Amino acid sequence: MDITPPEIVSYSPPHNAIMQTSCPVTICFSKSMNKDKTQKAFILVYGEFGDSSIKGNFAWSNNDTVMTFTPELPLSNGYYRLIIEKTACDTHNNTLVTQHISSFTIGLDTIPPEIQSLQPVDCSENIALNTSITITFSEPMDTASVEKNIRFSPSVDYTCIWDTANTILTITPYKPLLFNTWYQVDISKCQDMSHNMMIQPVTCRFRTGSEYIRPVITGLYTTSISQNMAQSENFIIYEGANVNDEIIITFNEPIDTSSITRSFSISPQANWDAYWDNSNQTCTIRFQQPLAVNTRYEIRINTNLKDVAQNTLLNDLDIYIVTSGNLSTIPSIYKLECISQEQKALTPLSVTDLGDESNENTTYEFTVQFSGPVLRNSIPDNIKIQCLYGEQPEISGNINQFRWIDDSQTLKLTIAAIEGGNVYKLTFKGGTDGIKSINGIPMQNDVWYIFYFHPVD
Repeated sequence: MDITPPEIVSYSPPHNAIMQTSCPVTICFSKSMNKDKTQKAFILVYGEFGDSSIKGNFAWSNNDTVMTFTPELPLSNGYYRLIIEKTACDTHNNTLVTQHISSFTIGLDTIPPEIQSLQPVDCSENIALNTSITITFSEPMDTASVEKNIRFSPSVDYTCIWDTANTILTITPYKPLLFNTWYQVDISKCQDMSHNMMIQPVTCRFRTGSEYIRPVITGLYTTSISQNMAQSENFIIYEGANVNDEIIITFNEPIDTSSITRSFSISPQANWDAYWDNSNQTCTIRFQQPLAVNTRYEIRINTNLKDVAQNTLLNDLDIYIVTSGNLSTIPSIYKLECISQEQKALTPLSVTDLGDESNENTTYEFTVQFSGPVLRNSIPDNIKIQCLYGEQPEISGNINQFRWIDDSQTLKLTIAAIEGGNVYKLTFKGGTDGIKSINGIPMQNDVWYIFYFHPVD
């Protein structure tokens, strides 16, 4: 009976060999071997500390004296240890006398890469929101292995740009980082061009924002309201604003001016533009059209308002103004008199008998007294005379002259072609296109007067 133990005659790669690329492992025995037990005794591990066991397939040749192991995946660059346990035996169950241990290296470069610098540095603060993250490696890197092994918390969408040597990676976020937030960057399992892997993962934490003082609204006024509305509680109502008022807002520090469009609102809605002083601490809101008369407006400045460091307003400011100021009075006709007839007053919306006509001519003078100054150029096209009916309806009346007396409140009208026996209607037009006050406020409705003279034979 055969009791001679088998021996390992040769093996490849040889002990301490440096192989440029991945290769199979071949073991030559002195005798035909028990394939199952010998394969179970075979161990190939990666790394000096046996970090991982390599899986693969076995093939036998030369009457089962040569065993070839082919890895499932190409061997990565690095250090490998080959072990054949004593349990490997021949077909008569004779085992090896001693355990076999040898080692070899795949790849000429076996030095693992390191991160030489990382910006921002760990635990840094006051980092700008538009900052980029820069990572410098000790050698050229497999860029794909790096990019898939970087993690941000909170998550960040970004682009990666490498230098020509593939040693410096610049990470640029698509949009600014969150204000006053701690970010953590984890980098691990990155490989160099020879597929050597980083030994230790690297973590970096940094805090965004250059300063952390929130902006404060120090003043809120309108042109007509001098009281500081920013110092009161929310939802207070302030009377006395005017339709052409501007809103002035002051702050304790420079403001990100673009944030005013997202934070300022007025209801009912009115279109407006914002104008800032040179320090960006005072904002003037100017409305594109006059506000409505005797209307309560809600003015709100919400927490979308930010200073230049992107600190937000702590609380909303919400107040009401009412356009009830003395410059927001709706104009009206206080009195209409026919001064040619001893200043006889006419009554609106009714028929007024002005007595006998004058035989000398058909021209009469009237005075119109408004409740306040009116816009003079809104008058000529908005006062009309017409004949309603009478003995000579073809004589329809004609306004010959508009003349202002002393101020813009009293108007003298000269009306010709007035015939006794005819009934006339004198109309003062109101509405958007009608007579307006000096502040551009229109009379609400048309006002008309009906009058006639008695014919004299």
